[in-house]
Amino acid sequence: FEITIGGLGAAKVRDSLHVDQQETVGDECESSNLLSHIDTHQGLKPHVCDLCGKAYSHQGTLQQHKRLHTGERPYQCPFCEKSYIWSSDFRKHIRTHTGEKPYICEECGKDFVRSSDLRKHERNMHTNNKPFLCEQCGKTFNKPLSLLRHERTHLGERPFVCPECGKAFALASRMTEHRKIHSGVRPYTCSVCSKAFTKSSNLAEHIAIHSGVRPHKCSECGVAFATASRLVRHQRIHAAEHSYHCQSCNMSFSHLAKVIKNIVNSLRAVGCTVLFQVTRYVVKAI
Repeated sequence: FEITIGGLGAAKVRDSLHVDQQETVGDECESSNLLSHIDTHQGLKPHVCDLCGKAYSHQGTLQQHKRLHTGERPYQCPFCEKSYIWSSDFRKHIRTHTGEKPYICEECGKDFVRSSDLRKHERNMHTNNKPFLCEQCGKTFNKPLSLLRHERTHLGERPFVCPECGKAFALASRMTEHRKIHSGVRPYTCSVCSKAFTKSSNLAEHIAIHSGVRPHKCSECGVAFATASRLVRHQRIHAAEHSYHCQSCNMSFSHLAKVIKNIVNSLRAVGCTVLFQVTRYVVKAI
């Protein structure tokens, strides 16, 4: 039995051993999560709530659901006495303390704490009469200034330049926030450890470290992080966009070593006890 990894990253199984029994093994999945991961492919929901009968694919999702029955609120605000069942509600609440406003109206540039506030603002403040059309994407606006602001996202235009360092921004508000770095002003202070930040978004990410909440989840593998910067660093693992392809199970991977690990784990998952020797691009049974 021999498996050869080709120069383009193709894993070719040269023997039909275990072909009929082969399991689907997900990229980035640890062996302990294998069965749960397979359930998502097959649409299975084996984890059933014993209180209401609702079913889920993952044990973790079921545990979160049960908080609705038990009243458990594990997400405690470090600024006040409020606590929450869901991390998403907790994150929205934290913004009321930090001043972070991540939702920006494309019409007028006003920013909001919650996406629902932005939608309400758009309904109430901006009419349905939008004669100014973006030729790039077809989106319409009620004012020429709003169209101009939007078009910068397509053109990459950044007319607002920081006089201190020359960094350019598409919005004046973003430049104003950036200039705090040069002034040394750090108006956003953590009430837990007194560390101060120039931007409210940095404070919000920092607070997540204290709270234990990991709101930034990788869409590729599901791993969650406390800060967006750590998620970005993690996503570089996937940046190669799975250039190594295993023809045995039709999965793709970012690293050659993961192809080999996937093949070996697939065989072990179906009870194969053969030991393997890995030499560069060849995996041989010994």
